[in-house]
Amino acid sequence: MKIECLVENLEKALSIVTKALPTRAQIPVLSNILVEATEKGFFLTATDLEFGVKIKIPAKVEEEGAVTIPGRQFAEVIHSLPKDKVAFHTEKEAFVLTSRSNTISFQTISRDEFPDLVEKSGEKACSFTASEFHKIFVPLVFAVSQDNARPQLTGILFMQKEDSIDFVATDGYRLSLKSLPQTLIEETGRGLILSSRVIEEVLSLRLDAKTSIDIYVLQSGNQVVFEAGDVMLVGRLIDGEFPSYQKVIPTEFKTRFEVDRDELEQALRLVSVFAKENANIAKLKITDGVLYFYARTQGVGEGEIKTDVEQEGESNEIAFNVKYLLDLLKNTDGKKIVGQLNSALEPGVFRLADDTSFLHVVMPVRVQE
Repeated sequence: MKIECLVENLEKALSIVTKALPTRAQIPVLSNILVEATEKGFFLTATDLEFGVKIKIPAKVEEEGAVTIPGRQFAEVIHSLPKDKVAFHTEKEAFVLTSRSNTISFQTISRDEFPDLVEKSGEKACSFTASEFHKIFVPLVFAVSQDNARPQLTGILFMQKEDSIDFVATDGYRLSLKSLPQTLIEETGRGLILSSRVIEEVLSLRLDAKTSIDIYVLQSGNQVVFEAGDVMLVGRLIDGEFPSYQKVIPTEFKTRFEVDRDELEQALRLVSVFAKENANIAKLKITDGVLYFYARTQGVGEGEIKTDVEQEGESNEIAFNVKYLLDLLKNTDGKKIVGQLNSALEPGVFRLADDTSFLHVVMPVRVQE
């Protein structure tokens, strides 16, 4: 193997690839990065068997070959090199790096011991531009559960409807749903649950807004593949039954209000000062076109914040986790927020006034008077 490339290009690639290196590898080769030089180009690959990354790097390939080298140490060396050209070649059992007057040698493990990232090509499930991908999944990933005891809630559901796909995330206390007119090639009848980890990694890529993101599903290998430009990310499909999300979304409401997003955020941040020591719980009351938030903490004080809204229907009261509402505002756009309520014991629904394809459900909190 013989390769030459720029340090800057390697640094960008390694910032992505090293995310797939396990903290503690039970199999030694998983601590390594696979370095490949082929007629198709120069590639780096890493995997922890649950998540994997393969990325193509601009390079001059003079001689083909493949070998694995210690991943984190390789990244540390590359980040410490001067921003110049760097050359690599294999020499017996070593992978040798040269840059200016520097020569560094890494021990290797055979490429044959490194697991294949993808068993075989799957069917293309759907495609989005990077801009579309962000609009769909940023308002979803924050609602995913962090509790591995219920693995199906740690992923995002892709559910095929008659002429649309529902994308759903929930942790049992809140739920985000985005519905788009699209068709999945792979249809299971119960939807596909994709790892939120791989989706978040795709979101973290610095892609041009028009870059195509293609999603492939391999049911037999229980894998999902995201291809975006020169990057391929691989994750697992999650087994298990996703909750019947439609059952928790109210279809009729007694109260509807529309509020300016900035005013709502300011009110929530103010009341959160007094809700922090009380599990972030605040009471919400709406009456006569005014929305009130109230929270009290013993030994600290209390706050009653109010803001004008456009109200339809009857007066109402409910208690929410303020953090959930702030998370919603942090991860969505739009100048106006629409709230829909029924009672203190039923979930509230929040929508974006200018985006009918999205809704967010927040479960109420019971509080003692």
